[in-house]
Amino acid sequence: MKPRLLPCVITMAVATASATTLAEEASYQSFDAHVHGEVTASLAQDGERVLIELTAPGHDVVGFEHQPKNAADHQALDDAYVLLRDGEKRFQLAAAAHCHLADVNITSSFSENDDHDGHHDHDEHHDHDEHHDHDEHHDHDGHHDHDEHHAHGNHNTLSANYQFVCQNPQAFTELKTDWFSLFPNTDTIKIQAFTDDKVWVETLNRAKSHIQW
Repeated sequence: MKPRLLPCVITMAVATASATTLAEEASYQSFDAHVHGEVTASLAQDGERVLIELTAPGHDVVGFEHQPKNAADHQALDDAYVLLRDGEKRFQLAAAAHCHLADVNITSSFSENDDHDGHHDHDEHHDHDEHHDHDEHHDHDGHHDHDEHHAHGNHNTLSANYQFVCQNPQAFTELKTDWFSLFPNTDTIKIQAFTDDKVWVETLNRAKSHIQW
């Protein structure tokens, strides 16, 4: 039962830490903080288990944020999913900790790649707006809904959740990433970290893709 509950437990722990010791630094995780070139992530350790949750603007990963328009756009998204799923290469935990990737979940707000829940919500919103536009105040609401949809469509993101299990968790004291070589549109990865004995905020960039603590 514990493995299934772990992501929620870790997320709550990170949120608690944010609300107390990391309130100012953690502001980058707000819903509106969508900045090209800036990826946000959280890292949390609970004994032998390590969770890394990451969200990146579509621009950083595939070079665009509109809904895919052609075969090249679709291929770019497919290729990104393949790279993101390879969590043991994207994030290399300390070798001495002997960690392996136990679970990975990749999602995005690009409609064609959404899990059915996200895609379902998008469709429901669209149907509701159409009904509202035709039945009430068509001109004003139609313009408003179009603007909202346009803004949302230009701010698509991709998210990755990785769960690692470490045989020697006390040796988990470093992390490397090859993100910047694969996704050159990214300037920084801001990580909010919560390990067994430390809580802090770290910023990775091209010159600093390896951290130790």
